[in-house]
Parts: sequence; structure tokens; C-alpha cells
Amino acid sequence: MDGQDNEQRLSDILDMIGSMASLDFSRVLKISDRNDMIDAIALGLNMLSEELNAQMVARDTLDELNDRLEQFAHTTAHDLKSPLNNQSGLLMLLELTLKPEKDSDVETCINKLKLMNEKMKSLVEGILAYSVVQAREITKERIDLNELLREVMELDDVVGRADVVVEGTLPNIFYNKTSSIQIIRNLLDNAIKYSDKARCKIRISSKDLGKYYQITFKDNGPGIESKYHDKIFELFNKIEPSYKAGSVGVGLATVKRIVEAGGGRIWVESEQGKGASFHFTLPKHGESVETAKAMDD
Repeated sequence: MDGQDNEQRLSDILDMIGSMASLDFSRVLKISDRNDMIDAIALGLNMLSEELNAQMVARDTLDELNDRLEQFAHTTAHDLKSPLNNQSGLLMLLELTLKPEKDSDVETCINKLKLMNEKMKSLVEGILAYSVVQAREITKERIDLNELLREVMELDDVVGRADVVVEGTLPNIFYNKTSSIQIIRNLLDNAIKYSDKARCKIRISSKDLGKYYQITFKDNGPGIESKYHDKIFELFNKIEPSYKAGSVGVGLATVKRIVEAGGGRIWVESEQGKGASFHFTLPKHGESVETAKAMDD
């Protein structure tokens, strides 16, 4: 019962952070009498939400408020990494000690706890990745996207989970390598997570559009209704049930933030039942955001 209660408390916290990311500070989290880490996070979010709501009247402080919210998310996520890792070890020890019978209630409870722990670890890593995009010192270098793609696929064992075909040759770009890896990894992972086919298939292609390149990741998944085409790039989006496919609603939001910070843009073209094509642009020589927007107009 405690496991279900904690799961609901964590779900409420995710909803609260999602609302705050959308500049909605009307939600208030309930504080239990357990005085545990979840209560501490909930209390901190309530206090931060109240303070941000009070300051929302002054529109010229929005940038500062967003920075403080991101810093809070980053600090909280960073502080949670250690106890979550410790909890993983304790769950393994518990499983080895109890040696539960297959399909027993004990095994079911342990597996649920392990699933929740992995879910929280994914959320923490996602928040950290999202919150450091703007803060990262942008060091650019010449990158062969073909080689970088092979590197990511090997590290993440993508070949064992999907068929990836590159049409033609991907370009060399002048970009931040860490950011490039995050873009590729998240787009591949997104296609694989939501695949409804026996085998996920992803086709990657590129176009030379003058001052910038357009890269496309096309999958054979279930597709996305047009009403969700913008929402999927929002932080903590709730299009799917929160625990489906291990999604925490951070990956595509992170990709969007990285691409836009680098002077490009990202969008999706899709129909339900017909797969999805994610397109993003990268300036060839690191042009400014204004230059990239001007080219789109």
C-alpha cells in the first residue's frame, strides 16, 4: 500500500513541476506526516510556487523566475541521484536476502519498487539534461554526423532494438558534440520507446538548404495526431500515461531546447497510424537564432 501511495505522491510532484514549467502556479501539493524526502521536495515546490506566483505580476522578471525554477530542478535532481542509486542497491540486497518465489506477492512488490526507482532515475537524468542546456559552455567543433551516429548506436545497442537506415551521407557540422549526442540519442530512443511494430525501423536523411542543414528521423511507429504536434515538445507532457514505455516527458523538450539554442528549429510531421518524421535544422557555420528565423520567414 505504501508503494502505491508513494507512486501517487511522485506522480503529483511530476504534475506540479509540469504545471510550474507552463507558468501555472495554482497547484498546491499535500504534505503528509511522514517527514520524508518526498515531503521535503513537495514542501520546497509549494514554497517556490507561492513565491513565483507572487512575482508573476511583474512580467519583466520572467527570465529570472525561469532561471530559478531550472536551478531548483537541477539542484533537486542532483541531490536525488545518490539516494536513488543507494535505493537500487538496497532493492538488490532485499531481493537476494528474501529470495522470493516466482510470481509471489513479494516478488511483485519488489519488481514494482524497482520499476518506480528506475522511473525516478530516468526523470532525474532527464531534468539534469534539460536544466544544463542553457548553462553549458557551448564549445563547437567539426563533427561527422555519420561517425557520431555510429558511436551513439554502438553505445546504446540500438542495432539490437531497431533497424536504422541512413539515406545517402549525413553532413559534417560545426556544433557542440555533447549537444549533438543528446539530439541523436533522444530521437532514436523516442522512436524505439513508442514503436508498436514487431521491429522498429528508423530512416535518417539530410537536406542541404543553403545556410543550414535539415536532418530527418522517420520511424514506422503509431504516428501522432496533429493536435499533439506542438505538445510533444513541452516539458513533462502528459500525452501518454505517465508510466508508459518508461517515458518522463523530458527527451523531446531537451532536444527542442538544444536545437533552438544552437540557432535551429525542430518540428514533427505525422498522421496517426502512419509513423512520424522529426525534422530539425542546424546552421552550417553557427549562425545566430535570428539568422535561422529569418531564413524560415
